[in-house]
Amino acid sequence: MQTRALIFDIQDLSIQDGPGIRTTVFMKGCPLRCRWCSNPEGQASYPELMHINTLCKKSYKCISACPYNAVQKNDIGCPQFNRDKCKSCTTRECVDSCPSHAIKFAGKYLSLDELIGRIKPNLPFYKNSKGGVTFSGGEPFLQSDFIKEFINETSSFGLSVGVETCGMFDWSGSKDIADKFDFFYYDLKCLERTMHKSYTGSTNDAILSNLENLSKLCADKITVSVPVIPGFNDTEIQMKAIAGYCNELGIKKLRLLPYHSLGENKYLDLGSEYRMEKNLSVDQKQLKTFLNIIESTGLKCWVE
Repeated sequence: MQTRALIFDIQDLSIQDGPGIRTTVFMKGCPLRCRWCSNPEGQASYPELMHINTLCKKSYKCISACPYNAVQKNDIGCPQFNRDKCKSCTTRECVDSCPSHAIKFAGKYLSLDELIGRIKPNLPFYKNSKGGVTFSGGEPFLQSDFIKEFINETSSFGLSVGVETCGMFDWSGSKDIADKFDFFYYDLKCLERTMHKSYTGSTNDAILSNLENLSKLCADKITVSVPVIPGFNDTEIQMKAIAGYCNELGIKKLRLLPYHSLGENKYLDLGSEYRMEKNLSVDQKQLKTFLNIIESTGLKCWVE
């Protein structure tokens, strides 16, 4: 049994990740590499060093503190980290040494008891608002055994449990807990497999297959989430296709998530590259057109 999970954030008193007041648990690890991802610290399946450049005061204490000689000054005098060495670090002395708190590790292993202990004080809020816990990510179903244990251990609490998924997971390892969730937010980015691979690093074969399997079990619990990405899927043809596909599966709820670049700085903090163009946005009139197109097919649709 999986007794712990790798989690990179826990947000209490959330009202956007399902009905009522909720705690959103962000599970680390994702098989996709979407160019626009706003939570890049949730992609890798191990704790990652983040150097928050906007906080760094260049004290350089991290350089002398590191026992692995993994920190150097770069050409412009900023600390530069050998992240291959950082990946296997267990001492994390650089974190404690930084006076400006500009260094942290994204991702922490929590036991089942620790997570339950974290959410227990919120039980009155869940009960009064018909809320609960939403597992997000990353991709939560990569750690499905842990989620299964959580659901079993908290079944007497009377809380709602939902999940936000990219849809890229092993159906055989997850189908036995599908009926335990109160709702699914299921990402559907586009139906064309080659384009999907170009922008996310993978085809959508497994995503579509899993959605079809899930819809046979509980189509009424599924809300399809469509990120509206400029230059990728922001056309009327794409929106009509997605709406038609949802109707074929008996799915009646769809939400549009307009592109934003709020996670861009995280890529720099992780030492990686943000691959979307600068100054992209989604026109509000265009969103309204998409909304009308989707609703005209009989689906309930909204913009978040």
